[in-house]
Amino acid sequence: WQKTRPDQDDHRGWIFGNPDSKDTLTNSEGRGGPFPSAYPGNDAEPLFGSKAIRDLYDRAGDQGGKYSVPVLWDKKKNTIVSNESAEIMRMLHTEFNSFSDRGDLDLYPEDMRESIDEVNSWIYENL
Repeated sequence: WQKTRPDQDDHRGWIFGNPDSKDTLTNSEGRGGPFPSAYPGNDAEPLFGSKAIRDLYDRAGDQGGKYSVPVLWDKKKNTIVSNESAEIMRMLHTEFNSFSDRGDLDLYPEDMRESIDEVNSWIYENL
């Protein structure tokens, strides 16, 4: 978490890695670090070079919302399709199998749906 626009406001949020930067990062509250500006799994944003997830929300026209992750991005329409994890998992299970090398992988198995939905409802409300 870092200030997403330190010159404009105090908002703190998710930032993408910057492998070209020699700077180190500290926790925005001063509680931790220094951390590298990029490490495996925190790569640069590949489409627009966005610094923060907030930049993608702005690009999609959502400038007053909660800038949350994960984000499922539509590259053709340049907008956010969804930012709700359970919904994204269901979409990956039903809408994208034809694009996958593992189209047979069931991310939302029928016999586990009730349990998955129960856990998701608890997570969504409590985290």
